[in-house]
Amino acid sequence: MAAATAEATPPPPRRDAVTRLPGIFSRESKSRYDLDFEWIVSGDLTLRQRLLETLRFFLYGGFLDFLQATCVLYGRSIPATIYDARALEAEEGLSKAEFFEKHGFVILDHQVDMEASDWEESDRDVNKLLKAYNNRTADGGEAYRKIMNDFRHGDTPVREKYAGSVESLLRSVLPRAKKIMPPARGIRRFPTINPNKGPAQQVHNDYGLVFEDVVNRNPFFDFDAQVAEYEEAQAEEYMLVNLWRPVRPMSGDEPCRSYPLCFLDASTLDGDDFVTVDSASLGIAISLKENPKQGFYYYPDMTLNEVVIFKQFHQVRKEKTARMPVFHTAFKDPVANKTTEGRYSFEYRVGILC
Repeated sequence: MAAATAEATPPPPRRDAVTRLPGIFSRESKSRYDLDFEWIVSGDLTLRQRLLETLRFFLYGGFLDFLQATCVLYGRSIPATIYDARALEAEEGLSKAEFFEKHGFVILDHQVDMEASDWEESDRDVNKLLKAYNNRTADGGEAYRKIMNDFRHGDTPVREKYAGSVESLLRSVLPRAKKIMPPARGIRRFPTINPNKGPAQQVHNDYGLVFEDVVNRNPFFDFDAQVAEYEEAQAEEYMLVNLWRPVRPMSGDEPCRSYPLCFLDASTLDGDDFVTVDSASLGIAISLKENPKQGFYYYPDMTLNEVVIFKQFHQVRKEKTARMPVFHTAFKDPVANKTTEGRYSFEYRVGILC
């Protein structure tokens, strides 16, 4: 009698999400919005300078830009179908490294020994960072430098328990990586009405496409130190990737269906889809205008033992602008209901030299 052969486990049924895509501009929107709040946040202005900057903001278009951009980013959404990225991976049959190279995002199995308190202890205090950044004149930047040093080198559970395995994981999808630079902290998000800590519901990329602007005008990441490494090594590429995952205190008894993250296939972008949102000393972000050609994907029913890696910035030496990043947003999964467990997640940005 012939030996029985094991049958391959069938893939899960495809689950495209018919939902709404939040925080995306109309085709008629401007391609640039200047949101200059130096008159509020800067500690370097005299009273006279602050008054003049306040008048300029209200009289010369700043307030109008603020109103228009805010209405879109926090109030506008459009009907959309978010396609199943697990199904896309199965259909294309590529390796994880090949899929990441083609699309800029991929999901990986990654079990970690991190409790809820570990993720919370490794969270960044962005409000404290901004306060220190905007008061650099008062102390010569000492408080800001201390916070950024802790971001990179602090004694945290993420540094102790997570960073090492992340480096191995990244080498599996980027075998050409020469140096991987994981920080000690990331950003923890959770159910809250605070837009800075809840799921980010705007289609966006956190950085611009011009390397010099990214390095010199973003106070949240130590790009200057990483660029020094890039130049010293004469690496061909600098890449910033984000590792995003649901985390405890989610129970793990059910998959993450509360505000999952979706990702735009960069090959479906047109050159005139971009909207630059310039926040002066707080950096440049890029949003998008709606376009029916755009294709968004997500990984349904992620577990605590999975992580998505996606590109946020990719500069190749001698190329004028960065290569296309992966735009992303949280969205409402239509299968979620009042009993669905709230999303706790952690995003971990890692610089890579290739």
